Amino acid sequence: MRSVLWAPIIAVFLAGAAFAAPAPRDTLIVPGMRAGPVALGMSPAELTASVGVSGDMQHQGPDTIYSWGDLAAQIGDKSPAVDLIMVNDPRYETADHVRVGLALLAVMAVLGDPDKTTTTPGTQTLDYDGMTLIIRNNVVAQIRVRK
Repeated sequence: MRSVLWAPIIAVFLAGAAFAAPAPRDTLIVPGMRAGPVALGMSPAELTASVGVSGDMQHQGPDTIYSWGDLAAQIGDKSPAVDLIMVNDPRYETADHVRVGLALLAVMAVLGDPDKTTTTPGTQTLDYDGMTLIIRNNVVAQIRVRK
């Protein structure tokens, strides 16, 4: 009889522990919105709360860049919040599986023709709605999330 009474208590305890477990690392890129835990429009305080203290903070001209390895957020001089997210980590990808390291032909097959293409020696820039892809050697080298 006692074991029957303990069973619901143990079940509730185990269920609570399962719900308290940390969520798997979010690596979804949503063009025009976010890359994993970093979202456009976040303040420096919100970045710290979401991602943690930046491993590297740099001032490049009027912009401030917060970096966590292969994920970085830029806050421009005229913006109070994140206005650009840069992803160099192949673990981050869009719902269509566009990620760093993907071949240009695969990108074109998935996303189609870009809204705008810019070519400089060694680099091609493809602009899509809310996202820019930097291509080097026919491979995605960086994904930038923007408005």
